[in-house]
Amino acid sequence: MGNYFLLQVFTVVFSLSIATTIFNKRILGFPQAIGVPIVSAILVFILQWGASLLNGNEFISINIHNIEEAVRKIDFYDFLVNGVICFILTSSALKFRVSDLRVYWKPIGILATIALLLCAMFFAGLIFGFQYLIGNPVPILVLLLLGSALGATDPIGVKGVLSSVRAPHHLIVKLEGESLFNDAMCIAVFMTLLNVLEGEHFSLVATLQTFLYEIVVAVMIGWAFGLGILRLLRGKHEMESLILTTALLACGSYLVALFAHASAPIACVIGGLIVGNKWKEILAEREIREINHFWHTVEGIINSFLFTLIGLEIFILDLSSSLILGGIFAFFALHLSRFAANFLSFAFFPWFRKKSYNGSLVILSWGGVRGGISLALILAVANIPELRKYSSILIGYTFISVLLSGVVCGLGLPAVMNAFYYNPNEEKRGFKGWYQRLCHKMNRKGYQYIVGEDANGNETITIYKPELIVDQKTADGIATVHRPDKAHEVKHLENPDNF
Repeated sequence: MGNYFLLQVFTVVFSLSIATTIFNKRILGFPQAIGVPIVSAILVFILQWGASLLNGNEFISINIHNIEEAVRKIDFYDFLVNGVICFILTSSALKFRVSDLRVYWKPIGILATIALLLCAMFFAGLIFGFQYLIGNPVPILVLLLLGSALGATDPIGVKGVLSSVRAPHHLIVKLEGESLFNDAMCIAVFMTLLNVLEGEHFSLVATLQTFLYEIVVAVMIGWAFGLGILRLLRGKHEMESLILTTALLACGSYLVALFAHASAPIACVIGGLIVGNKWKEILAEREIREINHFWHTVEGIINSFLFTLIGLEIFILDLSSSLILGGIFAFFALHLSRFAANFLSFAFFPWFRKKSYNGSLVILSWGGVRGGISLALILAVANIPELRKYSSILIGYTFISVLLSGVVCGLGLPAVMNAFYYNPNEEKRGFKGWYQRLCHKMNRKGYQYIVGEDANGNETITIYKPELIVDQKTADGIATVHRPDKAHEVKHLENPDNF
């Protein structure tokens, strides 16, 4: 009759995904990328606690060891990096406008390259010092590998949070653009460091040549697939064939890039960008809307599945007090490193800083929510001989950092946004009100923006209470001096060309 193992696995995981998604939606109300892993982790804790209570019971028993073995057998890397990530990236790229990329490619490029590398180095340095102080040193190269894995930001988590607030367009583009492009950079850096750890000879020149090859070939493959798919889309098609054609774009470009030893995520993204920005000339608006709706649904299903698996990974963790404390420190070290890396990266380009909106870098730094790619990379390599000794640290620190990143940075992002962009409905009372007042202290310049629309429906960004700039207090803090010459400063701060 055959083996039903795969069907059993799918049934269990889909059931858990449904349960965690419904519980999060109806009880917690968190964005999916944040709430589902939390619910999954809570479910695992309850299951483990229940198993310990029922230990020795002759009527009901839960074999935790069998569950642990089943979770260990899940090939996270194969599922995500060699599997469904091509559909997630293509879905995002199809909706990302090239016109936005032309405007903001410089800040997106800085965030996805220089800032990513600096963040990995700062993080590795902080964790190296911490591990040395607690008497459990870890080689710096291993920690650089961990830092590069944690460099991957989660576009799903960011989009889920930003959908709940009135975020300005320029911030959404930069956060989504960074998430879209830094995954490829993150994977490339990670694989390079892994090769060095496994004994491969390291040469800076050879590494740069490899990077260049991977990027150039990936762009060529993505470009070719994009143009080819556009030709296939011409003419009359059933909706099913249109969807299958875009699916071919996702997995075909990714697979060819893998065979060519190029950056598969970049190939996928380039192909999606080309098709997404040209298919309006070929397809009807209704067809495009239905295709995007389909991929949005698929993206949601994949992520429910993925985030449930992330929560289940707690089965294979030996959560000692030292590991939990180390993971908490790793989370703070990671986001401190991100802030330092972002501000230092843009310090190399002072013209950006001069043109930036108040709070842009703070919000971008805070919005670096970590997700499944980080955990997938670490789980894939944690048991290779060179890393087996540090596997508990690598997996534990990554899991805790990803979970806390969603809770602290993801759920806290709207309050940080409110510190710089005026929201009349912001929380004033209770814990949320206290947290909101704390976030307002980040706004050292003191003025906020208002996001609105003009008569044509175009977004406008104006200063809330411009008198704070024009009417300045004297040194004694009592009298007010009107400075009409400061009015030009207000206009400069409201410039739509700002970063």
